[in-house]
Amino acid sequence: MASTVTFEQLFLGAKDFAHLALGAHAEGQMDVFLLEAGVSVERLAKAALVQVHPTLLSEVKGSDDMLLHFAGATTTPPRRLHTIGASTAIARLRKMGVLSRSEELDGLIELRNGVAHLGASSADDYLGIFVDTICRLLDHVGHDRTEFWGSWSGLVQVTLDSRFDLAQKGVHLRMSQARFRLEARFGSMPEGTVESVAKAIGEAGLVIIDVNTAQARFRMLTRCPACNIEAAALFLSAEPETTLLYEMELTTDGLLCSLCGFRLTGAEEIAIVGLAATVRCKVEDLTETIDDGPLASGDMFTRLNSGGLRWFYESF
Repeated sequence: MASTVTFEQLFLGAKDFAHLALGAHAEGQMDVFLLEAGVSVERLAKAALVQVHPTLLSEVKGSDDMLLHFAGATTTPPRRLHTIGASTAIARLRKMGVLSRSEELDGLIELRNGVAHLGASSADDYLGIFVDTICRLLDHVGHDRTEFWGSWSGLVQVTLDSRFDLAQKGVHLRMSQARFRLEARFGSMPEGTVESVAKAIGEAGLVIIDVNTAQARFRMLTRCPACNIEAAALFLSAEPETTLLYEMELTTDGLLCSLCGFRLTGAEEIAIVGLAATVRCKVEDLTETIDDGPLASGDMFTRLNSGGLRWFYESF
């Protein structure tokens, strides 16, 4: 009699939990990520062992019921199907030369086993080893990575690509996660819903959102680099010495999309997605301040041109 624990069963379970893990990571649910990533690694590791022979899932101590069942020597499976744990499965694959020793992988499995009381403050650190381990096991069992990861393939590629530094990986990871969130929230809604929401929440024009002795900060609507919808707030700043004589050059220093939640902070991240470091704006683009509401087109425009940003500092 063949074992009721099959390669296909374990493989499909590993795939399902891998997708759930990346979805949880995208939503910031790090405890859930650790649990599901650990289950995915365990199931694919066991699938790799079953591919050699089902008896490799048997413990070498205690009852021999599972050993007899996996070997096909008994006609009735045990009442409880008890197999080796993730750590033992990984240890056996290391002895077979499939996986190498890794403190990160061991840490992922330990956190998965004790996540309820250990917490997951460093879960981000385990995304790389999770993806790398799954891909190594996929190569070993002869299954296509793209087919396994599906819509997460882009994120996986960036995570594994050594050409990207940590900052680039972080930005591209957040882009993939933002697209996932958008699809999760609007994917089942009627066509045109996303565009309608974007139009409703979008705020055109240049808005002054903060003024202090160090800088003035502005906000304007732009297309999001992640979801490609014009629903992102582009944050700009100017030094106190900036003169608003018809045109002004503002420094790009952040972005936040209202639809997918994609966020950028600082010049380095701005450059990574290809946004311009500076934006040239006209004074007439100003539509309001955060406190005063709509700007008057007369006196306000005149004072901006004559006094520049210093006019604001004197007014607060």
